[in-house]
Amino acid sequence: DQRQYVKHSYTDRSNDLFENLTESDENTLRLYREDSVGGTFPIKLQIVLKVVEKIGQQHIVSWLPHGRAFMIHRPREFEDEVMGKYFKQTKLTSFQRQLNLYDFQRITHGRDAGSYYHELFL
Repeated sequence: DQRQYVKHSYTDRSNDLFENLTESDENTLRLYREDSVGGTFPIKLQIVLKVVEKIGQQHIVSWLPHGRAFMIHRPREFEDEVMGKYFKQTKLTSFQRQLNLYDFQRITHGRDAGSYYHELFL
């Protein structure tokens, strides 16, 4: 049994202070709320994770404490309350396809099992 190890260079963001949305983030998010053409899926996801934290919905989806991955804690509420508001997809499987398209990896073992990460998405 030969194991392969992937080298990752992560920055631990768990001790960073939460920053308010920038004016640019708010403008970008406003475009998404209006269902206009905007940035890429990863940019939108980054902004949505900030918004969800700001409005106190971390029980639905949030960054993990170490800041290197995010987890969808309540899939049904994520579909109804987050996806319906900020994404064109309405089903979790479609959202997961987008994650796969952008090469996000799902962690399947250990304490972070069920979360998603991308080495450039921090």
